[in-house]
Amino acid sequence: MKIGDRLHQVRNLHGLTQEQMAAGIISKSQYWRIEKESNAIRASSLIKILNQNKISVLTFFKDADDSGINRRELQYQITNAFFARDYKRLEEIKKQSTNSQMKRLLNWLLAELRGESQTFSDEEKRKLRYNVCQVERWNDDILWFFFHTLYLYKYSNLEGIINALISKFTKNKKIEARQQQLIISIAVRYLNICYEQNNEYEVKKVVCFLHKVPKNAEIGLAKLIADYYEALLNKKSFEAEEI
Repeated sequence: MKIGDRLHQVRNLHGLTQEQMAAGIISKSQYWRIEKESNAIRASSLIKILNQNKISVLTFFKDADDSGINRRELQYQITNAFFARDYKRLEEIKKQSTNSQMKRLLNWLLAELRGESQTFSDEEKRKLRYNVCQVERWNDDILWFFFHTLYLYKYSNLEGIINALISKFTKNKKIEARQQQLIISIAVRYLNICYEQNNEYEVKKVVCFLHKVPKNAEIGLAKLIADYYEALLNKKSFEAEEI
């Protein structure tokens, strides 16, 4: 991929205008010509632009997917946009992506936000579930994908998958930090589903798991959420309200 194309893709995924991207380093008109491949860019200027906008140089040149951005960074942006209900950002990312499964996921997230998830066809749902059909093959990407598609699964099918994940977390003392965080995030979303289903046993099981997770700043909110659902389960409404 050419430098100009890559700059264009990464800039759009970060939600920046050309003027913002190049501010204080080169002029907007010069930057525009670089994106259009009419002008070349000095290596020093490119690095300054990337550093100024907190874009990893290694990400820019190496670990990029079809949308011109590091997968982990892309996932982070999608998750943030989803929970911020930023429709525009999700639409921008979808427009830039050439990966059909990623586009399908973004369509699902947008449908969820708009209250239109019921319009998704069974075939589209099946294609989204395909990524996580084999529990033995979990990795960061699949965990992240599963986190965002939990509500696509029948409740009766989730228990076995979640049990496998909790077992993976509990037995593997050397599990990578990002996988730990994703499994905990999945457990929190599943906890909400269990409560909605009025499944007291599953709520207690997940709460117990979250309480046993070693405490650190990153998962403090997950533990607090576990306390909240435990209070609801024990009909301690005042305590739940305080939390």
